[in-house]
Amino acid sequence: MEKTRRFRSAYDAIVIGGGISGLTAALELAHRNMRVLLLEQQNKTGGRTGSFVRGRYEFDVSRHELCTCGSSLSGYTFGSVRSILENCGVYPDFVRPSDAYRIILTEYGVDFTMPFGIENAINAIEKVDPGQGPKVRKYFKLCEEIYNTLLYLSSSEVQPGNRTMAARHASFLRTAAYSVEEVYRSFDFSPLTKNLLSAYPGSFMNRLDRTNFIVWAMMMYLYIRDGGCILNKTSHALAVDLEARIRELNGQVETNVRVSKLITEGDVVVGIQTAYGDQIRAGQVFSSLAQHTTYPERMNRNTVLENALKLTGVKSISGAPFAIFLGLDALPKEMGIFSHAFFFTGDMNMRHIYNRPKGLGAWNKVAVTCPDVVLPCFTGPDRCQLSFTCLYEPDAMSGQTDPARYQINKEAFADVLINQFELITGAMIRSHIEEIEIATPSTYAHYSGEPGGAICGYDPTRGTIETIERLRI
Repeated sequence: MEKTRRFRSAYDAIVIGGGISGLTAALELAHRNMRVLLLEQQNKTGGRTGSFVRGRYEFDVSRHELCTCGSSLSGYTFGSVRSILENCGVYPDFVRPSDAYRIILTEYGVDFTMPFGIENAINAIEKVDPGQGPKVRKYFKLCEEIYNTLLYLSSSEVQPGNRTMAARHASFLRTAAYSVEEVYRSFDFSPLTKNLLSAYPGSFMNRLDRTNFIVWAMMMYLYIRDGGCILNKTSHALAVDLEARIRELNGQVETNVRVSKLITEGDVVVGIQTAYGDQIRAGQVFSSLAQHTTYPERMNRNTVLENALKLTGVKSISGAPFAIFLGLDALPKEMGIFSHAFFFTGDMNMRHIYNRPKGLGAWNKVAVTCPDVVLPCFTGPDRCQLSFTCLYEPDAMSGQTDPARYQINKEAFADVLINQFELITGAMIRSHIEEIEIATPSTYAHYSGEPGGAICGYDPTRGTIETIERLRI
């Protein structure tokens, strides 16, 4: 293949991967006046914030809701995510929904909406599960203490021999080694309250008895305290804004360029080689790719790989999505849709949900989003879009090599999910479907290049050395 791109012989920094994390890294580097090169193997940047068009509908591949993006209910006026962007000259228009999420638990007969704001959340749970409010208040107080400790640890106040941790951050030390399930048990929450608290973070499908409480507490506290925000346009628009700003700061962005190798000297990465044969050196190289595609595939195993594996830990890839994108020829309220983000399931028993089906045919927990509820006319003045997502094992579609059978199976399962949605929510959507696109784990594997279509990153609850060894073969 001929070399078709012109690069400098060397850069201050090279960023591999043009998803949101890679774009943000390149933006920060360019903002610091570094000569930065961002390389993306697809034909556009944005990664999983992409969109696609069917008929008169433009669908978000994944509708992102971000935390710490603006003013909050608690009085905080600026969020860290928004600060990072605006400090570098990117000013996205964020909108905050009125509520955090809605969850329908069929086994409990409960249809619950979680509001933003700590006190609001406490009162809402107490209303549907009397007697749990005081426990939930203590729980959020603990989450706040954990968050404050993490702020302290990232500050300049931490000094060798400093006794502040033991004196003022005892809660962090007491809970650091515990799982979410163990902390829940210490509060003696009812099964219903555990379900209500687990809905949103639980969308990552991790078993609570194997998920570290510290990470969970920070995520839950910030989300409920400050509220999540969505862009006042497609998620991919943020990627477009980031790329444009990188170029304005004299950064270089190249698409359709695959990095085939990381060049090392000793145990130090000093550059990259592209699939075109270009060898480019850099003072620093940042990879926003998954670890299993960075280390085993692109690095010399005899130099960096073993140390990298020891440092990063041994991880398993997470679930792969089955998704349905619906273009509906009516407005949400006309069909009985009043929530922008909600879940429906029988029970948020994460041990059950975590054991994801290996093949299509049964739903466990379904996430539904309708951006038009928050952003009127987002899709159009007389229509809206709705998406369904549930997670499966990465090999959920293995063995389905016959195209006709594959098509029949995915359409049949989509039909099941639509039926369940109408039955559980009472919203009538079937007669309004104008466009439908169905994506299986195989679809995501094809477009993302991730094994089995597992686009949700790593599952922190069940990493094994066998997984890495299997990926290295």
